[in-house]
Amino acid sequence: MGAVGCGAKLQAERAQDYPLEERTRYAWVTEEPVLIQIGEPQPNVRTAANEKNLRAAIDRELGSRGFSLVAKDEAELLVAFSVGTAMRYRIEGGGPGTSVGGIQPGAQQTKGTLNIYLFDRATAQEVWHGWTSKWLSKAEDPVAVADGAVARVMTMYPNGK
Repeated sequence: MGAVGCGAKLQAERAQDYPLEERTRYAWVTEEPVLIQIGEPQPNVRTAANEKNLRAAIDRELGSRGFSLVAKDEAELLVAFSVGTAMRYRIEGGGPGTSVGGIQPGAQQTKGTLNIYLFDRATAQEVWHGWTSKWLSKAEDPVAVADGAVARVMTMYPNGK
């Protein structure tokens, strides 16, 4: 796979010898929710509702590129995605005597990373993988966050808009 991308926040890899541009029929790797069953729990990010939002956003983006959702045995490509999170505390200045040099831990922040994978159904080999990361805010609309992340990742697809 060769890497392409613009910066660390948006990247993609593809199998160079695979004719992605000729493939238009896809199915999900599984119809069962998987995000909330694996990995470390993240109650504000890794939820059944967010998984549903992400699946719907991916379906819309693929549909806008001419893909058709078909039965698994008719698909050329299988689609999957994953969400990872990282936590950090912002360091903020404080008043004298609050900590060494007046610096103290601030608010906790969560960074979400969305990965979208396409596999060749016949060989089960990954043929494309795109991902993006974003610092999340509790004030953001989860549907808008999902839609935006999927749209950003899919701009890296060979026929991206």
